[in-house]
Amino acid sequence: GWQVCVTCGQLFTGQMMMGLAEVWWSAVKGFDGKNEERQRAGFVIASVLGQLGRYAECETRCRELRAVPRRMSGPEVVVAIAMSTGHVLGVALQKQGKLADAEVVHSEVLAKQRKQLGAEHPETLTTMVALGNVFCDERKLDDALATYTYVRAVQERVLG
Repeated sequence: GWQVCVTCGQLFTGQMMMGLAEVWWSAVKGFDGKNEERQRAGFVIASVLGQLGRYAECETRCRELRAVPRRMSGPEVVVAIAMSTGHVLGVALQKQGKLADAEVVHSEVLAKQRKQLGAEHPETLTTMVALGNVFCDERKLDDALATYTYVRAVQERVLG
């Protein structure tokens, strides 16, 4: 589908976004794996691969990105990228039917988000919904319901 560039307002497709991400990646791929710009470019490529339904490639990119930040105690931005990459990886795994792996990844990300962002942070809640979706696919309906109910209660309390 079409998306709108936040900078210039032009419409573009996911394929165009992939092309732009690949140009960015080619400029930074030689940088140290801990480099923030390299991490961002890699995350954008992984995200676009997921949006294009290229889930196996998305999974590979995410796993490559996650291999670096797990060894780091580094900058907050890189840690945030690592959490976002984990979320994208979890969705890619779910879309491929790798539900047990998706549950593990989302649970790991959720634990980090609760610790670093707090239980009611919007990104934490987004991951909880993604985990609830995995529970649904796994037919763990009680777990899904409990997850969705918690998220809904927080949203009602915080947003009114």
